[in-house]
Amino acid sequence: MLIKAKIHLALCWCEGNILLPVTLCFIFGILAGRFQPLLVESATLSLLLLIALSFFLRRKQAALFLSLPLFVLIGNLHVVQQLNVPQTTGQLAALIHEQTQVTLVGTLAGMVETNTAQKEEPISRFTLDAEEVRLGQHWQPVRGKVRLSLSGRADDLLPGSTLMLLASIGPPHRFKTPGAFDYATYLAGKNIYLSGRISARQDVLTIKEQTQTNWHGLWYVPEQLRRQISLFLRQQLTPDLAGVYEALLIGSRAGVRPELLERFKATGTMHILAISGLHIGLLTLLIAGLLRWLLGRSRWLLLHSHVPSLALLGSLPLLFVYALLAGMNTPVLRALIMAAILLMAVLLRRQHNLLHLLAAAVLLVLALNPLALFTVSFQLSFSAVAALILFLPQILPSKAKEQSSLLCRWLRPPIMVSVAATLGTLPFMLFYFHRFSLIGPVMNLLIEPLLCFWALPWGLAALPCIFISPALAIQLLHIGGIALTAGQWCVAQGAALPWASVWTISPSLLEIVLYELLLLLWSLRYRKTALLGAVLLVCHFTWGLWLPEKSPQSQVTVLDIGQGSSVFLHLPDGTRILADGGSTVDKIGEQVIGPYLWSQRVWRLDQALISHPHSDHFNGMDFILRHFRPKTLWINGDTYREGTYQQILDQAQEQGMSVLIPKSGCKLAQGKDFALTLLTGSLPGRDVNDASLVLRYQHGSRAFLLPGDIGKQSEARLVQQDVDLRADVLLAAHHGSSTSNSPELLAAVKPRLIVVSAGRSARQKYFPAAVNLNLWQQKNIPVWITRQQGTITCLTNGEELNCGEP
Repeated sequence: MLIKAKIHLALCWCEGNILLPVTLCFIFGILAGRFQPLLVESATLSLLLLIALSFFLRRKQAALFLSLPLFVLIGNLHVVQQLNVPQTTGQLAALIHEQTQVTLVGTLAGMVETNTAQKEEPISRFTLDAEEVRLGQHWQPVRGKVRLSLSGRADDLLPGSTLMLLASIGPPHRFKTPGAFDYATYLAGKNIYLSGRISARQDVLTIKEQTQTNWHGLWYVPEQLRRQISLFLRQQLTPDLAGVYEALLIGSRAGVRPELLERFKATGTMHILAISGLHIGLLTLLIAGLLRWLLGRSRWLLLHSHVPSLALLGSLPLLFVYALLAGMNTPVLRALIMAAILLMAVLLRRQHNLLHLLAAAVLLVLALNPLALFTVSFQLSFSAVAALILFLPQILPSKAKEQSSLLCRWLRPPIMVSVAATLGTLPFMLFYFHRFSLIGPVMNLLIEPLLCFWALPWGLAALPCIFISPALAIQLLHIGGIALTAGQWCVAQGAALPWASVWTISPSLLEIVLYELLLLLWSLRYRKTALLGAVLLVCHFTWGLWLPEKSPQSQVTVLDIGQGSSVFLHLPDGTRILADGGSTVDKIGEQVIGPYLWSQRVWRLDQALISHPHSDHFNGMDFILRHFRPKTLWINGDTYREGTYQQILDQAQEQGMSVLIPKSGCKLAQGKDFALTLLTGSLPGRDVNDASLVLRYQHGSRAFLLPGDIGKQSEARLVQQDVDLRADVLLAAHHGSSTSNSPELLAAVKPRLIVVSAGRSARQKYFPAAVNLNLWQQKNIPVWITRQQGTITCLTNGEELNCGEP
């Protein structure tokens, strides 16, 4: 009876707060549709459970809760439909399944964003609404968006113009490596399913300039205004001021230097450079205050209406216009929706239940775009708002606190807001970015007043003046620029601190859920339970720092990093080794290898190895050495230097690592029934590839051979040596090149599986070589290629061997 009474009370509360269970059911439907499209079983099970509960309830409550599975089903169908858009008849994405050279005709959907802050040649990016495509000799009508980039400036292109261009397009590339950024899903959230590259500016031809002679033309006016604002800022201000102003005013970070972005990240203030609820809220206050003052001049309005309500209502259209100027991207749209809902709640005197308003905003955003649920910005912003709502009693001063000093009354709310937002977003920051700033709450107290309460209002005031009085706009921007300069100085000083930010492993889903439950317990004043749970959770999260994870199995993983090589070995005694870490892709260590290691809960590496000094084997190692700090770095001792190789060696010595050149037969790691052996040591005078370190790892009766980039001459010498080359898994030498992988080596190794670490080469030809593929097929040896299968993980206990995607 007690359980029945508690269930009855809980469901009665939900009956008066129906938006919360409806939103949760809608989110559940989206999650199931994204990861398990066949939701009929889940929906049926949910319905049966609710029918069972209905026997204990009145009919009204039963009818209410039996309707909840309907929202699960709606969410499921909504996201499945969104995911199936690329295959719809007439969609360009249904015609293009691999990288293809095409001629496109379409409309420039928005402002061209040109990254002028980098040292290399600027990169311009824009979205094209495709209307026609030429495949072969035939034109055909199509629809769909394409994200395009080209080297050089293209900001002379006018949004709304009809363009004809030659481009190489295909499905967005993403590394199929756990932890790596999923660019395809990110673009799908914007209804973009194709991306591509234009070789040169002359491959883009403007067929028709956009005009405002019809309603269709008016749609592009906000983007044209964004373009004019961007050009004005870049022409009249220094690059750093212009870049930050663009981020604050029109939502584009293309002009912000990478070094400056990194400083904002390190100090936990990166969110300030994204247009969010803070920007929209401040603009609402400014507009509503101005309208209230103007409308208050009319005696008739004061007598016949409620002027504050009229001012709030009048601010909505202007907020919508500003959202268009800011690009109407997902964060801007979300902030606009939340502001509109809050304003309407205030007008209707329903603003007291903030959880209701948050649920309504979430439901509306996901109804417009269900894939927004999987974006970082959605999760960060709504988790921050939810935390602020939970901690609102601690943020708002009580009567006892109102009697404290004036300084405490003024400082406590902003400090609590910063702390609450940081705590609310912490697990998502660790999951996606693997770092958090220890000085974030303090830096936010310094940077937010400078940028948001000084620079932003002056910048907003300057926007209309750009088109009316450019000289006045420049003066206003320079006044706001005083705070921008001070803010940049602050983040530079903060980022220089040795412990400004901490890099961590990725939390598991269970850890994220437990963390949020602990926050809820703390807000409900179960403080001792929450503190005890927090201590246990921290111990579990940092366990790998103190005790290596031991296992009866060995793990050998070949990472998908494009055209390059990186192999991670996790040995039974807990030793973790990274063999090579390079690619033709820039920042591969930061974008793929590091996130993979963190996703595997690796805090530190024990050893790292560079097989030979070619950049596609080492150019990510600087990041790996800096953040995973292996005790030993093995190299082949070649005097050849390419790219940043010497800087990496210098960095290793500065960090106190042992930089060693092993000899043939050296055991890099060994245990009772496993050993990692170097088959070839330093071989001076040979070709750079032929001098690669060759590794063989054996666990029990299973073995792996990692031959680096050796050619056929070194393969012949290796076969002639009195060493055991047999291996179950062979990593194809030199990415499967025709200059390697001789039949003699194949006969000596006798592999059961060949793994090729390869992407697309600079010559746009695929590895492995056709001659090798034919040989392997004739021998009936399975071949897995990382660009197709993605990251390949093999697990063995010394007897059984299982290989597949992680």
